[in-house]
Amino acid sequence: MVFPRDRIVTPDSALPIRVVVIDDHRIVAEALVTLLNTSERIEVVASVSDSAQIVDSIITTQPDIVVCDLEMPGSDPLDRAALGMSQSPGTKLLVLTAYPTDAHIARAIEMGVRGFMTKHEPAEAVVDGIYAISAGHSIYSDEVKSRMVMPEGKHAEIKLLSLTPRELSVVRLVAQGMTTSQIADQINRSPKTIDNQISSALAKTNSANRVELSRWAIREGLVVA
Repeated sequence: MVFPRDRIVTPDSALPIRVVVIDDHRIVAEALVTLLNTSERIEVVASVSDSAQIVDSIITTQPDIVVCDLEMPGSDPLDRAALGMSQSPGTKLLVLTAYPTDAHIARAIEMGVRGFMTKHEPAEAVVDGIYAISAGHSIYSDEVKSRMVMPEGKHAEIKLLSLTPRELSVVRLVAQGMTTSQIADQINRSPKTIDNQISSALAKTNSANRVELSRWAIREGLVVA
């Protein structure tokens, strides 16, 4: 199903991040589409459950990011996504799967994916992963990073790669000015857990305090100032 292509202008006049969701599990896909469409600066322009429709959907919509599952009936979804993206040069790929095998990870990295996340992550982590990829970074779940060699790159990107998806979610909320208690309520975690994740993020980004961490997040495009 292809949604209207008209771009929605957000209050800050920035164009939305246009996303195609590829997943044949309808409950998962519908929940993800709803989540993304209610997130700031994200617009789902197509939701694809049939691998035969992947190429046409990407070519037609020219999305910024494709969120792609790896297990679908019919043609290989990653191959189909890559074929569509060959005619949509600005599109980046985020793999979202329940089964991150070594073979899948190696193949995806060889294809140049910008993110590889598991469905074990909280929903908000997928949203934050899309923001990170849109800002020019890469994001990988802990389970994925434990199996891969960290890519070479700029210092800032290596810092971001070292953050887990949950830490990334917390950093974005810190940068929005939320207190520990507010963040805990927002993502249903204990204040102690949030403090631990903030401390870890401070260490990984070499930030002395929350102010520096917020500046880093803004500078790297994770939040809008």
